[in-house]
Amino acid sequence: MLRRKLSTAVALASAVTALAAVTAMAGACSVHSTSPRAAAPSGLRFQTWLYPGGPGEPACTAAAEYADDRVKTGSLNPEYWSVQSNGSVTLETTDDGTCNAYSPHNVADLKAHSAYQYPTLSGMTAADIHALVSSETRRTAAIRKITSLVVGAGLSGVDVDLEDYWSWSAADFTGYKTFLSRLAVSLHSHRKRLQVDAPAMTEDASFYDYAAVSAAGVDDLVIMAYDKEYDTESGKACLPIAPYDWLTKVTTYAQSKVPDPSRLIIALPSYGYIAPDPCDTSAIKGNIHFSDMKKSPRFATAPATVENRRDPSSGEIRWTSGGKLYDYVDKTAMDRKLALLTSLGVTKVSVWTLGGGNPWFTR
Repeated sequence: MLRRKLSTAVALASAVTALAAVTAMAGACSVHSTSPRAAAPSGLRFQTWLYPGGPGEPACTAAAEYADDRVKTGSLNPEYWSVQSNGSVTLETTDDGTCNAYSPHNVADLKAHSAYQYPTLSGMTAADIHALVSSETRRTAAIRKITSLVVGAGLSGVDVDLEDYWSWSAADFTGYKTFLSRLAVSLHSHRKRLQVDAPAMTEDASFYDYAAVSAAGVDDLVIMAYDKEYDTESGKACLPIAPYDWLTKVTTYAQSKVPDPSRLIIALPSYGYIAPDPCDTSAIKGNIHFSDMKKSPRFATAPATVENRRDPSSGEIRWTSGGKLYDYVDKTAMDRKLALLTSLGVTKVSVWTLGGGNPWFTR
């Protein structure tokens, strides 16, 4: 899960027209439903992430959720590899009872319910990523391991999610691009594809460059357009996860750097968070599944109450109780964020994350 720290001070074009289209989609129903989901509208491709969990954890309901074929014509991205502190890449398997990890059975199930499969390589700290990308030996070993499994299992490609971007040095970014370019060559030689997850940005930054990453041979650049709450100023109420105006700025900036819509994926949130009110970004408890949000104090299902709590700047459901702010994205908020993206010309949309009954689009 991305922990954003990038400032969004730059001003881009107004989102008034797009938000008018979003508002027009307003529907009274906002309580999560478990009814079957329709496939993506024509011309729009969905993909979604799932990640490993222990027995009984909310993440482990992901397979039951995608079994409704919500991404039958799209992609499923399970986390299969993780970067270790020494820069090695470990394959996560189901041998210890972990759900959603690699196994021949899980691969077969993914294929039965999606057109494409992009297992994820996950690295969450700058130190781990430095250990991987700074060494030719470790880069080569990782590329061989990843390519071997993708080819052998008949998967579509790889999703690279190496984060903690703001802590990278210039040398780390150079090593990262080298790793991506060589991984792309390896995958492309077997007619496989490379996706890369990127931070949400609204202006140029020294630590990351969309255009340069895309030019490294990346087939799909996935912009993780969520976690805006971590940008909250001290003493204020925590910001929503993905406000409409910010989502517009992130999307239009990404489009300015990667103008081909077939190579750009915008990722939307499906989860919640709890934070102190006023906000303390160091104490935010994020990535909360819907099944756990329902256990929160004063959680409501009555449509009138839910709509009264709907934030006009994001469509998200927000309320306070006991000195804490609660925020989650319901299916109505997802529909409105999706409408905004499609009004901006986005054709590929990803969702973080499946599991725990996290909401999905109603159409």
